[in-house]
Amino acid sequence: MNMKYKFKTVLALIVLICLCIVSTGCERQIVSEPISKTEFMMDTVITIKLYDSKNEKTLEEAFDRLRQIENRMSKTITDSDVSKINQNAGKNPVKVHGDVYYVLKKSIEFAELTDGAYDPTIGPLVELWNIKEEGENEVHLIPEKEKIYEAMNKVDYKKLELLDDNNVFLKEEGMILDLGGIVKGYAADEVKKILKDKGINSAIIDLGGNIYAYGEKPKDKYWKIGIQNPFEFRGSYVGIMSVVDSSIVTSGDYERYFEVDGKRYHHIIDPKTGYPAESGLSAVSVVTKNSIDGDALSTSLFILGREKGTELIKKLGNVDAIFIDKDGKTYISPDLKDKFELKNEKFNIINNEY
Repeated sequence: MNMKYKFKTVLALIVLICLCIVSTGCERQIVSEPISKTEFMMDTVITIKLYDSKNEKTLEEAFDRLRQIENRMSKTITDSDVSKINQNAGKNPVKVHGDVYYVLKKSIEFAELTDGAYDPTIGPLVELWNIKEEGENEVHLIPEKEKIYEAMNKVDYKKLELLDDNNVFLKEEGMILDLGGIVKGYAADEVKKILKDKGINSAIIDLGGNIYAYGEKPKDKYWKIGIQNPFEFRGSYVGIMSVVDSSIVTSGDYERYFEVDGKRYHHIIDPKTGYPAESGLSAVSVVTKNSIDGDALSTSLFILGREKGTELIKKLGNVDAIFIDKDGKTYISPDLKDKFELKNEKFNIINNEY
């Protein structure tokens, strides 16, 4: 073989290899190791990992947006839009940013959809119970019934008015907006928008357990997301979900709670009873395309319980869920059956047929 022919052969092979790479993955450049950034905000640890980009500026932009959302929607930041609404409850409407107005509008939609199981005005009850992270509730008293009833009277999403020109009004003094059950879902969707605009196609957005598995995982396609065992320490899984471009949001009685006389009092308060929800469930994981939907629904389904929750899912469509009851029975939506791999034999899978 002469050198000229050998050169042409090698060149042809190089071109062929390049064409194969382009045809299978021209939209993204897979990096050997993802770049990531972690910060504490929104009262949790947030991590974003990019798998097809080394652009640190994109991570900074995403965290800037998260910070902006927190500064506008946190009820503990005194000059946030939400705090201003609470400070003016029963007095004056407050003009808010467009994104705050949008989240409040979605909050009311989910409140109506769930017959008040999700209620953005739950604040008085949340503050009364004041249930913090595990380990921070060594001395904790159950609120007096009279105080619970008093707080319940200040919880009513129908008294949250969205007026023209982005004005918002809580109709009664003492009412408190709390968007903790929806804001992280909205924030995950906003990060996804930024990544999409920057041409990124593969990422994990982790907002303290609210996971958005964005795009496809490099090489394997499917992201493997662990479903927390609600009866054991963090990192112990019931099973593994295989998903592509999906939000997975979990609500459970193991996240924040205290115990009195052997009874657990967790942080998911039922607006209709004023007490932590007693639906027979220990955890609910919701799989959706829009994380704002999954966030609001995970709270709602936990409060509603498996049977009512399943009925709601059937009406909505495009929503799947895993219900884990206090006996370890695990009910899985039909569309998730082939995407869930059981990792703990103590749990009994029951297909939640529709």
